Amino acid sequence: MGLDVNGWRDHVARNWTVIPGEEERVGGVHFGSAGPLTSVVRVGDDRTGRWIGGFPADIAPHGRGGGWGEIGDESRRLSVRDLVEGRTGEPQHLAAAIPDLARGAGHTVLAIEDSLETTELAQERLLAGLAEARTKNPSLVWRTVLAVLYAIDCALIRDECTVGIVSHASSGLSLQRLRVRRAGALRGVLAPERRSTASVFAKPLGLRELVASARRHAIGDEGYNARTAHLALAKSAGRLALGLPCEPEIVRLRNGDWQAVTLDEGAAPPVEVQDSPATGLEDCDQIFLETITEGHARSRIESLLAGLGFEGLQTLPPDAVAHGALVAAQRMADGDPVYFDFLPRISTIVVGGGVAQNFDLIDESETLEAGKVYRSPRPATLAIPKGFDEISIYLRKDAEPHPRKAFVRLDTALAQDTPVSVWVEQKPASGRARIVMEAPTLSRNFTIDWENAEEDQREWTEIIASFDTPPPAIPDRLVLKCGMHPWHDSPRAPGLFSLLDEVQETGVFDWQVLARKAAARPFQEYCVSSDGDVPSGVPVSAVSQLDATTRAAVEATSARLREAESKSRDNSALQFLTWQFRRCPDEVSEWLTACIEDHAGMVGTHPFIWHQNNWVLIYQGVARTAQDTEIEERVLRAILRRDSGSWNYRAESACVSLLLSRSVTAPLLLTREDVEIIGRRAILEFKEALGSPYTRFNYAPFLVGGLIRWRLKEPRALLAGRDPLADSLVAAIAKAHEDLSTRSHVDAAFKKKREKYVPILKGLLDYLEGESGNPNLLLDIYDA
Repeated sequence: MGLDVNGWRDHVARNWTVIPGEEERVGGVHFGSAGPLTSVVRVGDDRTGRWIGGFPADIAPHGRGGGWGEIGDESRRLSVRDLVEGRTGEPQHLAAAIPDLARGAGHTVLAIEDSLETTELAQERLLAGLAEARTKNPSLVWRTVLAVLYAIDCALIRDECTVGIVSHASSGLSLQRLRVRRAGALRGVLAPERRSTASVFAKPLGLRELVASARRHAIGDEGYNARTAHLALAKSAGRLALGLPCEPEIVRLRNGDWQAVTLDEGAAPPVEVQDSPATGLEDCDQIFLETITEGHARSRIESLLAGLGFEGLQTLPPDAVAHGALVAAQRMADGDPVYFDFLPRISTIVVGGGVAQNFDLIDESETLEAGKVYRSPRPATLAIPKGFDEISIYLRKDAEPHPRKAFVRLDTALAQDTPVSVWVEQKPASGRARIVMEAPTLSRNFTIDWENAEEDQREWTEIIASFDTPPPAIPDRLVLKCGMHPWHDSPRAPGLFSLLDEVQETGVFDWQVLARKAAARPFQEYCVSSDGDVPSGVPVSAVSQLDATTRAAVEATSARLREAESKSRDNSALQFLTWQFRRCPDEVSEWLTACIEDHAGMVGTHPFIWHQNNWVLIYQGVARTAQDTEIEERVLRAILRRDSGSWNYRAESACVSLLLSRSVTAPLLLTREDVEIIGRRAILEFKEALGSPYTRFNYAPFLVGGLIRWRLKEPRALLAGRDPLADSLVAAIAKAHEDLSTRSHVDAAFKKKREKYVPILKGLLDYLEGESGNPNLLLDIYDA
């Protein structure tokens, strides 16, 4: 089976047919199609319902608006294009787009666009859909390759040559050159070889823009609104965009009325193309155009290419890619080569003899037969120093805009220097590469997670150069992760899912309960991360519920601010908002900042402040929610203008330490004078803790840890032996370290404090003395 399921216009090619009342007949090429602008729809009720796609979904009224009653509910229809691009849906929805008549094939090939839009994650999403559809031996193959396989099968290509392919993609025209070579056991099979990702030009002719333009034309001057939404969904818009005949179409309005839509295919919206292809195909032996359009749309592309000097261009039929996918599936079944592909280069950094250099785990010159597994022929050799319980690895991928820094955590700190090797396994067009770190002496392999690695904005050469003269280390920015645990019910309390459902059913907001749930951290996971992210496993419907509840909390808090004589003494709604961290609406940070600026220290002058302890929520809340440098600057200025000796450790000290530890930009706002003020406050809090039970010690280490991040602005700042403030901090920390470590006759609570803070203080000393410290120090301080 060959599939060209793209959401614009879908085709399927089979080498068998089914005759009613008879068995399947194998042989020939049989096509099916759907579209334009294909969808999958949900039929049946909640118990027996299922998703279907293909031609039945084309003609179904499901999801076409209120005029169709209950089955017109828009949640019943999902765009296949949105599914392909990952904007909505799950694998089971994408699986429904595979025509039922094509199921049961022994080998299945699905076409994918040859452009940067087809990322490794996109490939994995499509493979998950094929797996959900229970297709056998599924594979992804580039459209440009499939066009060449079609041309080979139809004898348009008869021998080794260089072929140019112009493929119609979502974002423009995709330009690719492929070498056709003989391969196989007897070198009797012609197979294309792909050496790079295609370049894209003529973006106004991309399928996405053609459809958007046709929809604007169908809607007319009134623009998109509730009265014209049915016109945007009309199949006629898709037919106009793809150059198909536009017969009159009857569509149903939201109120049940009918309207005839008639689009003149000769009056297609004009398209202006300014750019020309970045790479020419002048030396190609043959050039083919692959497009699912017909009529005027196809003629427009052919005319553009002719004007750009593409001579001898041969245009393939709209189902050529599906046909080529069937050829690929047949080759896979027969064991013949389908195509050869390059793998995006993956590199790391190795250091030897004090010199850092690039090391390619996948070389750019490598090509591999599709379906085969590549493994780095020569792994990179690294080492984990004695005493470390994790290793950091820099990685670069050709297809990614920036390098990343990954961390691999070990079970325990190492007793001696330990060699490790890093290598890569990957198949062409099969999702993400598997990056593996192997530690023979530990008898362990570790998989390196590219997606969760930290992006580094620097150039690769700059990162390599930084290893030669390394500045003192900086602890990693504190990011408090989110997860599904607080969303689900536990034996002790309902989860956020249940609380949001209860709010939706009753319309009653228990802000205290919601605030406690937002602030809860079971298994070190919040409902929302400190960067404002929601767990990927939370469905869109629950996110919408959270958004609605957030808006209600904003309105409840805003009402308290508007009522000058309000006697309400309940900050629960405000607390719920702040524990959504940077997902919290901007106006909340503005309210908190204004409160700090205008009412500092004054109880009873603001609706939020009726007791001194209310300032804890105000200061820590603004540190949690601040999203831009303007708010950070205003808060820091308001605090730093005051005598640091009068700061409250749970208010001003907490706010400054949280801002510096969590924000990318806050440390860059500090001047040397600011650093001195914060440093003196930290030294004061360390001195006050000496001889005490350390119950008010929460933010003293945090202030120092956040302050060290000023090295983002001044890379060699706060180094002991060079900086008097650093020397004073080292002295204060060392005394606290000694006090905690040596004090005898202590209770269980103090022992617990000792266990937490002694390694933290050692970590702070390491950073101040220029040693490579614990990168997760700020998280350890937060947990303490």
